[in-house]
Amino acid sequence: MKKSLPFLLLFFLASSLYSETFSLDKAVDLAKQNNPEITMARKKWEAIQAKVKSEKTLGNPTLGYEKMYSGDEVNYTVSQEFPFPGKLYAKGRIATYESLMAEQAYRAKEKEIRAEVKKTYALFLLAHQSSELFKETVDLMEQFARIAESKYAAGKGLQSDALKAQTELSKMIQMKIMAEAEKETAQAMLNVLLNLPVENRLEIRDVSSKKNINLKLEEGLNLAAQNRPELLEAQHHARHFGTMLWSSRLEYLPDFMVSYRYRTARSPSMDKTYDIMVGASVPLWFWKQKSMVTAAKLENEMANYEYKSMQNRTQFEVKNSFVKIQASQNLLGLYESAILPQAKSALKVSQASYVGDKVSFLELLDAQRSYLEAQLENFKLVADYQGQIADLERILGIEIAEVQP
Repeated sequence: MKKSLPFLLLFFLASSLYSETFSLDKAVDLAKQNNPEITMARKKWEAIQAKVKSEKTLGNPTLGYEKMYSGDEVNYTVSQEFPFPGKLYAKGRIATYESLMAEQAYRAKEKEIRAEVKKTYALFLLAHQSSELFKETVDLMEQFARIAESKYAAGKGLQSDALKAQTELSKMIQMKIMAEAEKETAQAMLNVLLNLPVENRLEIRDVSSKKNINLKLEEGLNLAAQNRPELLEAQHHARHFGTMLWSSRLEYLPDFMVSYRYRTARSPSMDKTYDIMVGASVPLWFWKQKSMVTAAKLENEMANYEYKSMQNRTQFEVKNSFVKIQASQNLLGLYESAILPQAKSALKVSQASYVGDKVSFLELLDAQRSYLEAQLENFKLVADYQGQIADLERILGIEIAEVQP
């Protein structure tokens, strides 16, 4: 027994490490730190951001060394190309907008994963609550079965009532098994979002807040216009192509090249002399620049239409979210104030009436099913409501708690 004690201690220690308790805030923070999709988007942004400075910098100068065949003269040269004023600045702005687009893509991915974590967390909680409810219902059906059997034994009931109770009990066990499977699936999905082993066991806390959203539609539209990453990305995309159009027009202008040559020679008149040369490129093949401007103009128009389309889609999604949330709030209020209390009272009355031989077993089962369905529907409504809030926060680009304490 003494030898087995260390193994038991190790087993319980491993079990405690294998199962972790996660609050919703902890799950969201862990996803932000560990989710591979978020990390990938952040690295892409950082890589593009690192290229901005190089786009605004002049090209490398050219160094030259020339020795005449006769050996009487040696030339040292250095030359530098200078784009027409404004060209480097335009390239820098293009790179900056690309960086801003990548940043907003990263922010969008962050908001998307945050919403997925919240929705999956709500589904995990829904499956857990459903499983616990089925456990309670199984106990209740076992109680009904015992009552039906005792009534049949006393000659006051039908054998079919006892059989119906057993059949209903089997159905509840089946539904409990299905709820446990849904719980396992939601747990695995949550593990994936948190970048944890898929078999990791999670324990979560009930955070099924039913707090009403008091934001007005106009406030929501303004918040989305200011904060939604996808919308800001489309805006930067339009500005990026606007700058590309400006840059393509600058290609009609010449670039310059400055060269300096220092000379050493045996001849006193040539020794330690230097030359300076200034040249300019001539954009003679203008149809090349014209095609670049035409393409850039079309891409700029496309980007502006894309931005307008994103604005329209954002406005619809905000409106749609508000409608769904309002409907869910009304339904949750109805369930809490009327449907659940009424179904519970009806079950209690039916149970007492069945014991007193005033109602049939079928009527008792009907009352029990109605109450079970009402509880399950209420759980589902709460989970849907949490998901709708998560989607609204993703669309707004900001947490509801930040604008509605």
